[in-house]
Amino acid sequence: MRSLVDGQRAAGLPADDRGLLFGETVFETVAFRDRCAPLWDPHMERLARSAAWLGLEAPSADAWRQDCQRLLPRHGRHVLRLTLSAGSGGSGYWPAESPSPRRVVCLREWPLRVETQRASGLRLRRSSYPMPVDAPGQGHKHGNRLLQVRAARECADSGHDEAVLLDPQGHMVETISSNLLLLRGDRLLVHPAPAVAGVGLNWLRRLEPALVQEEAVPYDALGECSEVLVINSVAGIRPVVAIEQFRFSIGPICRRLQSLWDSQLI
Repeated sequence: MRSLVDGQRAAGLPADDRGLLFGETVFETVAFRDRCAPLWDPHMERLARSAAWLGLEAPSADAWRQDCQRLLPRHGRHVLRLTLSAGSGGSGYWPAESPSPRRVVCLREWPLRVETQRASGLRLRRSSYPMPVDAPGQGHKHGNRLLQVRAARECADSGHDEAVLLDPQGHMVETISSNLLLLRGDRLLVHPAPAVAGVGLNWLRRLEPALVQEEAVPYDALGECSEVLVINSVAGIRPVVAIEQFRFSIGPICRRLQSLWDSQLI
């Protein structure tokens, strides 16, 4: 069995779980190597913030850690998805007066394509689905991922690795599963209001505060960018070599930041 629910081996959730019915969940996806997760603390901090936003009491970090250690093999690289569901109860959309959240941990294999993408880069398309700004839950990893699912379907149909999502004004916000970084001049630019406050991005911002800056960049300005990168806490930093008609080199900024990532987090 590769999953636990409230610390017990289980293959699924009850049919009346509010996470299944309404997407009333928050989650984290955590990378491990030899049962260690270098970004564990920021993942736990964000999960606690997201649970509070949803009106749920988050389990302790120790409870999550014990679940993870029960599932993880002794050696190797793995990914664990940690999900906090609102549990059962309530009436329709109306929540239970005293929620009993469920703690769900699921073990995944390491995505082997990541190493090839880190070396050779990604090919992106422009998604036809706009990314709303100031939407409820912005900054949190919550269970409503239909926008990302539909954008991923577009990529599967067109043969692209990822998609860049634009806000209603035509600025590039992020990709399906990563934050987007655009090297324009001597600044690495990130949208000021990403849908998810990425753990990997926040690590980079603390490390390189002068380099990483907030600015909304329109899609038509891609030709002014010398490098394009994506970052998330599992795959790390990956270069982008194409976004539809735009082409990019894998440059020195990408390789330097990848080296920093590898030295500190792998």
